[in-house]
Amino acid sequence: MLASIGYPFIVHTLVVMEEFLFAGFYIVVLLLLVSLQNISQGHKGLAAGLFILSVAVTALLVYQAQWVIFLPPVIIPLILAVIFGQTLLGGHTAFITSIAKKIRKVPLTEKEKSYTRVITQLWVVFFLFLAVESAVVALLADIETWSYITNFLNYILVLIFAIGEFLLRRIILNDLEHPGFIGFVKQLIDVQRSH
Repeated sequence: MLASIGYPFIVHTLVVMEEFLFAGFYIVVLLLLVSLQNISQGHKGLAAGLFILSVAVTALLVYQAQWVIFLPPVIIPLILAVIFGQTLLGGHTAFITSIAKKIRKVPLTEKEKSYTRVITQLWVVFFLFLAVESAVVALLADIETWSYITNFLNYILVLIFAIGEFLLRRIILNDLEHPGFIGFVKQLIDVQRSH
């Protein structure tokens, strides 16, 4: 957990010091830790995929260590876009709709279902934006600028997006009771732990 939270700070420090190999190995270790966590939670398919990815990243480290650090800011948002996007296909419940159902523990109104579906679509667009932005910055900017943008600015953008959605929900779904932002975050953590 701490290794994941410290990711942007550790990778940025290693990038500034031009220790690309260590940054790459740090990414591999994180992949392996998340893979082990998924095994313990019964997500064997995801664990296997993460393990294979860690092997591929290790192989890439041998050839070009610097390329490895460019991958997470592009791949992670793309994976999230796919996960959220798949739930928008026919016969599925939109990702945010599923979370809302678990948090509210009562059937959602049609207005809530429609709202949460639109928000799921917006998250997909936002994740795609982050992936494209990270790739473009990697190609056009110097590595220190890239690191500041992908390891700090993008996290701030995610926070702004989440807070903006929280405020928008309180306006559009104003007939419902809403917890404060901290209470909402606690609800999300509880939903995640229940999986």
